[in-house]
Amino acid sequence: IIAQWVSADKSKGVLVEVNCETDFVAKNEDFVAFANGVAQRLLDEPEADLESERTEQVAKIGENIRISRSQKLEPKDNGLVESYVHTGAKVAVLLSMGTGSSSASADSKVLSLAKDMCMHIAATSPVCVSRDDVPADLVEKEKDIAKAQAEGKPPQAIEKIIQGKLEKYFSNACFLEQPFVKDPDQTIKQLLHAASQEVGSELSVESFIRFQVGEDS
Repeated sequence: IIAQWVSADKSKGVLVEVNCETDFVAKNEDFVAFANGVAQRLLDEPEADLESERTEQVAKIGENIRISRSQKLEPKDNGLVESYVHTGAKVAVLLSMGTGSSSASADSKVLSLAKDMCMHIAATSPVCVSRDDVPADLVEKEKDIAKAQAEGKPPQAIEKIIQGKLEKYFSNACFLEQPFVKDPDQTIKQLLHAASQEVGSELSVESFIRFQVGEDS
């Protein structure tokens, strides 16, 4: 399962993947409590040695347990961290949001928006926040696919096809350009802009972490 822990003041958060051998144990209250405890400990002590706690839990539950990875997130000045764990704890998200002011960080509308955006990321699995963050090799790969599909067409047409394919890729892969799952008529960027005007403070998405059980870290 994926466990999360966010500090009470929302100034930092952590995701942890803790593995066991069966779904039965993954739903066990003791195992879930252990995973949450690991997350809480790692939030304050990222280098904590949890081997004795893990060994104790293995003896208690009777299955091998592995703390396979963890990642921490902290916002820059005047920001907050929000989290979401999907039902079954197989997918979880941490989001770092810039709010421009401490009052905006405590605004219920901003907190609700941050939670909605975490849920959106869990559902759509974006590659990164904006097109500026897309790794160059991924962009080249998309260009190569488009070139192969456009083979035999005139040069100007090929260029247009490549640009069209890239725009389509960015709208799928970049969080800010994705249609918001709760209201597909507006993108995340438009949603943020509208919310910024409503609360009177510049809201931005700094970064996010999305963990899915079993994926390569």
